[in-house]
Amino acid sequence: MLTNIVKRIGILVLLITVTLPEMAAAHGEGLHVFGTITALDAAEIQLLTTEGKTISISTVAETRYRNKGRGGGGNVPRVGDRVAIDVTEKDGKLMATEVQFSSFAKQQKP
Repeated sequence: MLTNIVKRIGILVLLITVTLPEMAAAHGEGLHVFGTITALDAAEIQLLTTEGKTISISTVAETRYRNKGRGGGGNVPRVGDRVAIDVTEKDGKLMATEVQFSSFAKQQKP
């Protein structure tokens, strides 16, 4: 009975060892930046990171935006929104590939 349990644990460890690197690789190779938007325009987003640094990230026409908030508000982030940005580095500059944002501001009642 004990050897049966040891065999099952061994098989479980083997499966985890084989599948874990594949799941990590499937996530992508880009960098992830988290923070709060302090300024933005059509070509750039400036944000205060969770480490307290201010950085600029360039945006392009292919940059995707995803509103993770519960309310309306469209597909455009605003100053004060919290963001998780997937970025790639090109020629020493950070370029946004996807911007996930959420606004935690309280909605005013009409």
